[in-house]
Amino acid sequence: MAGTPDNREHSERFQTLVSDAFAPLRVHPDENTATDGPVPTLGSAKPGQILVTRITGGPCTVLRTPSLIGSGDRELVKVALYGRGRAGVEQDGRQCLPAPGDLVLYETVRPYRLRFWDPFDLVVLGIPRTLLGPHVDPLTSRTASAVPTGGGGRRLAAALLRDAADDLDACTGSGGPHLADALVSVVLTALAEQPVDLRPADDLGERILTYCLGRLADPRLSPESVARAHHVSVRYLHKVLQRRGVTLASWIRGRRLERIRRDLADPALSDRSVSAIAAGWGFLDATHLSRALRAEYGQSAAEIRRAAGQGVATTDG
Repeated sequence: MAGTPDNREHSERFQTLVSDAFAPLRVHPDENTATDGPVPTLGSAKPGQILVTRITGGPCTVLRTPSLIGSGDRELVKVALYGRGRAGVEQDGRQCLPAPGDLVLYETVRPYRLRFWDPFDLVVLGIPRTLLGPHVDPLTSRTASAVPTGGGGRRLAAALLRDAADDLDACTGSGGPHLADALVSVVLTALAEQPVDLRPADDLGERILTYCLGRLADPRLSPESVARAHHVSVRYLHKVLQRRGVTLASWIRGRRLERIRRDLADPALSDRSVSAIAAGWGFLDATHLSRALRAEYGQSAAEIRRAAGQGVATTDG
């Protein structure tokens, strides 16, 4: 695909932008693209540890080849929301043709190929693999599979991704880490809602943990409520998670404590009481919070705030 001089210049610029944002890529313009076609653009923001980008361009092929993959590259799971135009995604021997509004997952640690036959507009969420913990392997077994976003949590995920991409400046404020949590949680929930015939038969445990991750703020979250939501008995739920070495109540408590600790250390939240922060993550037993934090992290709530240089503005931690 030689392309016209203008197309080659645009593609080289686009190649530099996306390679700098994610990982080294090659971009080949469609040789039949008109010289006055759309100029590629990329806007990005980095709330917390994740990357939110909006990318537009004209017909082209984007390649992540084995020769481009290096040990120093960012290891990202990329979730793309397709906005317009015909496109194709290939990775791990799978191919899909996402329709506008579909989500597709692929990752930078292995080769992939993106094909755009029309001018395109997409939002890409880049999530570090390390941030996904036990979810990473089940998720990345679904690369190059289109997920419609017409209902349920998938519709919410698409709306939140579009809103974030529409106001990238707002993503980088003091609330960035919280937006990152919300984006990752809602995307995990959306992907967990894939039809059963598209999933591995044994991923109920992954679906359960993903479901809980998206609902940590709900104080009613419990093994009983989770079992009801997945139409299984509590006994069977515990049996499924036992194979992962997970006790659900303890896992939920640990994820809540992680987020409470992060918020306590956030200077932007220094005017919020410890109990308010805890309640925001569904932890209503503020009396025992500092004891739980000390057992988990070796610091009480007040000590976490002091270590973050905030002083102690409240008396409930």
